[in-house]
Amino acid sequence: MKDLLQTLAAHRRRIRGARVADAALRWAFYASVGACLALLVSKFAGIALPLAVAAAGLAALPLAMAVREWSRSFSIRDCAIHLDRLLGLDERLSSALEAPGAMGPVLLADATGALTRSTLPPHRLPREAKLLGGSALLLAALVAIPSPGRSGATGDPGLEAVAAEQLKNLESLANVDVQFKDAAEALASGHPEQALAILEELKAKLAAKLLEGGDGGSAAETQKLLDQATASAAAISAELARLGRTIHAPPPAVAQAKLERQKTVEQADPASTVGPSAPSRAAASAGIPWNPRYEPVIRRYFGRDQ
Repeated sequence: MKDLLQTLAAHRRRIRGARVADAALRWAFYASVGACLALLVSKFAGIALPLAVAAAGLAALPLAMAVREWSRSFSIRDCAIHLDRLLGLDERLSSALEAPGAMGPVLLADATGALTRSTLPPHRLPREAKLLGGSALLLAALVAIPSPGRSGATGDPGLEAVAAEQLKNLESLANVDVQFKDAAEALASGHPEQALAILEELKAKLAAKLLEGGDGGSAAETQKLLDQATASAAAISAELARLGRTIHAPPPAVAQAKLERQKTVEQADPASTVGPSAPSRAAASAGIPWNPRYEPVIRRYFGRDQ
């Protein structure tokens, strides 16, 4: 009995180790697939993904499932039943462990001999373990490639230096206007195009405010803010153009503000744009001498034949 129990204990340790390894490999594959999907969403949606937390989760899932498999109950009797089914021993091992009395030694000798003569089949890895290599290569490729939305701008020393310099300038004016704060946050998060769009909008607003006029102190402060927004936008735009990014430059802020102001005036008083044309033409024609016989024709031409 002692020899049989020792043999079954050795098989029990081997079977439990194989089951733990299978569980770890299986859930490592599932974790790698989940990491690939999360990384794809992060790359294309522009969502920041903490790599340390992701790596910890990737390692924790298979480890937790391996511990769960190891903690499952698997006694010597369970091992005997498993080997009976696996080797086709017709319950000889389980019967030898359970049958006391006079038939016990006979059953024990028969079970020991049957187990000694039997050959254990080779262990087969789970299907997920065979796919783990491919998913690991895909995950490594996704980590290596840059995000599509920021390709060419990530990690450039020139852009990073300009962004850091302009970030300080914009943060110093964050309490003056909230758009300076928004532009600074966009630069800090690595979105220079968004920061440039905010600065261009701010330039148009400051130019319109400057055209409205005001006291000397207010106008000087507005001009200072406009100069800072213009300088920051020009610096960021130059770096993005150097990296080959397409920048759609808006019209100058002052010219755009003047056009908006003129459009507002024309919409408020539409008669002012068409009224002077007729008097000017009539005044120009009034001083021109002509033969009296052409009077009806000239009046009809200028619309005064009433």
